[in-house]
Amino acid sequence: MVLFVDVDVNDLARLGKDFPWQKPCCCPHCQQELWWHGFVLAYFSVLAEAVFLRRLYCPHCHSVHRLRPSACWRRFRSSIAEIRGTIAHRAQQKQWRPDLPRSRQRQWWRRLGRMCLAVLGISFPGSLLEAFDAMVNQGIIPVTCAAESGNRLA
Repeated sequence: MVLFVDVDVNDLARLGKDFPWQKPCCCPHCQQELWWHGFVLAYFSVLAEAVFLRRLYCPHCHSVHRLRPSACWRRFRSSIAEIRGTIAHRAQQKQWRPDLPRSRQRQWWRRLGRMCLAVLGISFPGSLLEAFDAMVNQGIIPVTCAAESGNRLA
């Protein structure tokens, strides 16, 4: 399970394993104490190198949790602000941003269109940027391709 915490990715990169992680009070499943359980590497689009994210283990329910910056959705290396900025740029300028890989931007754009139809329906009156904001406000990841509805939630 992924636990989101407010940390800066640049501080993670600079401090590495010495970053002062705050341990959550208890396991989200069974409300028991958590143990530190090592590190796992993760990549973020703003950094060239991988950073170490902290893992936790619950000895009662045997679940493993990973701490992750809250600025990013799970399974995404780009931040939410970067994805929204790309969608806004495409909607307004009718072209892709030159500083990001075009294939990644096209992928977000296509997935947003599919999710807009699936979640908001064909009769949604707003633009894709408004659809993006509406889905984020509902707690839905608007640029996911997850088939299961549980994986579409932020």
